[in-house]
Amino acid sequence: MLNPQSDLSVVMTCYREGRLLLEGIQSVLSQSVLPREIILVNDSSPDEATNQVCRELEKQGDVTVLWQAQNGGPSIARNAGFAAANGAILVPLDADDLLPEGALAAIAAAFDAHPDAGFIYGSYSRQDRPGENRLVLAKPLTLREMLRSRPFSLSSNWQLIGTAPLRKWLWEAVGQSDAHMGAADLHDVEFWMRAMALPCAHYPTREVIYIWRKYFGQNSKKVTPMAWYRVAKKHFSLYEKEGLAYRAHELLLLGSKWMGDRDEIRHYRRCVWQHIRRGECQFSTIAAFLIPARLFRRVAIAAGRQR
Repeated sequence: MLNPQSDLSVVMTCYREGRLLLEGIQSVLSQSVLPREIILVNDSSPDEATNQVCRELEKQGDVTVLWQAQNGGPSIARNAGFAAANGAILVPLDADDLLPEGALAAIAAAFDAHPDAGFIYGSYSRQDRPGENRLVLAKPLTLREMLRSRPFSLSSNWQLIGTAPLRKWLWEAVGQSDAHMGAADLHDVEFWMRAMALPCAHYPTREVIYIWRKYFGQNSKKVTPMAWYRVAKKHFSLYEKEGLAYRAHELLLLGSKWMGDRDEIRHYRRCVWQHIRRGECQFSTIAAFLIPARLFRRVAIAAGRQR
C-alpha cells in the first residue's frame, strides 16, 4: 500500500513499452520508502500491449493512469503527470527503466538534508546491454560545464539529469516542459537549462537512484544536430551569459550544415570565424568551421546509429 503521508510522487509516461511497464512499477512498489502515489500517463498509445498493461494497473489500484486524448509527445505527457501530482517532490521515471533498491529513501534523505534544493541528482547505473552495469557517479555540476563541448569532440558535455527528482514548485517556476518539443528534441535538456539558469539550488547524492536501461531506448537515435540547433537558437542569450556564445554559434553552424542551408552556413561561418580570430574557441569550434557539410552529415548519421 502506498504512503499517503509521503512527499514523493512517482510520475511515469508511456507509449510503446508494453509489459516493461510492470517491471518499472514493481521497482517502485518494492521500495523501502513508498511514494504517496504513482501516476502513469498513457500518451494516447497505439500499442495494445501497452494499453492492456495500463488497464491492469488501473484495476489493481496502486497506480493512477491518466489517458491522454491524443498523442502530444513526452513533454506534454510529463506536464500532465506533474500537474496531477499531489506530492511536493516529483520523481520522474522512464517507463522502460527502473528504480534500484533504496532509491526513494535516498531521494527523501537528500531533500531532507538540503531543504533549499530545487532538485537532487544522483548516481545511476547505465546498462548498454542486458546484464551489463556501468556505475556513473554524480558529481558537482554547473550550467557552463554542461553546455561546453567535450574535449576533442563536437558533442556537448551534457550529463544525464533528465530523471532528476525535483520539487513541484521548481517545475512551476520554470514554466513546465516546453510543449512544442517532441521525442527527437532535447526536451529534458531544454527544461534543465531553464531550471539551472533561475538560478536554482541543486545537490548531488552519491547514492544510486536510477537504473537506465539504455538498450531499450530509441529516442536518442532520433536526435540529430537539429535538436542542439533549436536549443542554441532558443537560448542563445543563456549561452552568451555563460561566456559560451562561440559554442552556440558552433551548434547553429552544425545545424545549418545538417540542413544544407547555404545562407545560414555562410552567416554562421562568419560568426564562428570571428570567435576563432578572438581566440574564443576550442577544438570543436575549429572542427565545426572546417568540416564540409556533406561529410558532417554522413558522420552525424553514423554517430546516431551508434547511440
